[in-house]
Amino acid sequence: MDKQSYRKFVKTALKNEIKFSAKCKHYGVVSDITKLIKATNSKKILIFLPFNYEPNLKILQKKLSYKCEFFVPFMLDVSFKMVKLRRPFVKSKFGVTETLNQNEFKGKIDLAVVPVIGVDGNMARIGHGKGFYDMFFSALNYKPIIVFASIKDCFTNAIISQKHDIIGDFYLTPSKNYLKRGNYDRYFSCISRSRSR
Repeated sequence: MDKQSYRKFVKTALKNEIKFSAKCKHYGVVSDITKLIKATNSKKILIFLPFNYEPNLKILQKKLSYKCEFFVPFMLDVSFKMVKLRRPFVKSKFGVTETLNQNEFKGKIDLAVVPVIGVDGNMARIGHGKGFYDMFFSALNYKPIIVFASIKDCFTNAIISQKHDIIGDFYLTPSKNYLKRGNYDRYFSCISRSRSR
């Protein structure tokens, strides 16, 4: 299976997951993200405003606003910039929910929670195919902890990613969690449903 057909197949599966499963499937994922944030002592965090088939990360701001700063992408032509998470929320021309183009953040983040369609055997992200996240992370001169999050386990052992695709440190789902062996092994015990790659 190639990347494009895998993306199409999994996107349908994610949308069906919302139709036929409880809409609260994101709670376990958000709980594990919260544990990772606390265990890694991350203070500046990039999250995303979700589509209906993605984990509702807005919960994180409610739970951790007293100790963390949250930023979200503001889409540009081929990438995005980080802006402070705050209301009001609006729909961008790409169909993504965004906050207003204000309070740009140019500093370093500690941890990034990134949406995925799926993850392959390299722990590489399979996204929507626009390349915004790939361009953003390739332009950084440092590497934050990268956490992929999904409401369904869409991991494939096949290698279907390309060289430019982001490699994650963690992939968190309601049924299993995955770890890219290396720098952050010691934090993996703090999250349940564990499995290492």
